[in-house]
Amino acid sequence: MNKYAAEISYDGGKFFGWQIQPGLPTVQESLEKTLSLIDGKKVKVSGAGRTDTGVHARAQVCSFEMQKEWQCRSLILAANANLPQGIRLMRAVRVPERFHARFSAVEREYRYFIWNSSTIYPHIEGKVCWIKPKNINWKLAADAASELIGTHDFRNFCHYEGYENTTIRTITKIKLINRMPLIILQLRGDGFLHNMVRIILGNIEKAGKKEISPHEILRLLNTEKSSRSDGGRTYPACGLYLWKIFYKENIWHNAESI
Repeated sequence: MNKYAAEISYDGGKFFGWQIQPGLPTVQESLEKTLSLIDGKKVKVSGAGRTDTGVHARAQVCSFEMQKEWQCRSLILAANANLPQGIRLMRAVRVPERFHARFSAVEREYRYFIWNSSTIYPHIEGKVCWIKPKNINWKLAADAASELIGTHDFRNFCHYEGYENTTIRTITKIKLINRMPLIILQLRGDGFLHNMVRIILGNIEKAGKKEISPHEILRLLNTEKSSRSDGGRTYPACGLYLWKIFYKENIWHNAESI
């Protein structure tokens, strides 16, 4: 068997998330169906992360085995010719058998895009979160975000579903970039829980609206003194992008792209 890794980009608004769900269009299902078609054998695809319904990806990574030996450029062209609208392979590379898109990853980066204005360009509507009121102090929100760097229990900052081994995660980088009316939240860490990034935004928004002071965001993390209901709203999926997956070794040094 021949093992490959591919970097894929998709419009999350066209899919019901990454993971296969019976009767619903998902990114994983589309990839498996297409790769199986061009290889003539059932292909199973593993992703570096599971994005929810409506969440986009600039550079998701997946790994899979093919029966045929493909030139990476030919693999990209064949896959893209058969994939549905809204998903494309951007580059691909042969990888060792031990490589796994999810378990070999060491960090993941997400970015969330907010458009803070009374009007919006029509071609970006649905690709960013549109906020009309301008009563948010983004400097205070940025100060609150910086408090989250490090290792914390994010049980109060996620939609807890019970299958997680632990809700402890480490954030290594968090930055709020203000280019009004465009606001970008950049987060990098070892992993993210269900809705974690979108709930973080709702909680730093509370600081931006002066409902809490920036350092009080850590109190919202404390499950003994607060609950999920004490926090802010869950931001919509449309502004969230899985931006980049990091690996210990540079798997892309021999990658082919179009």
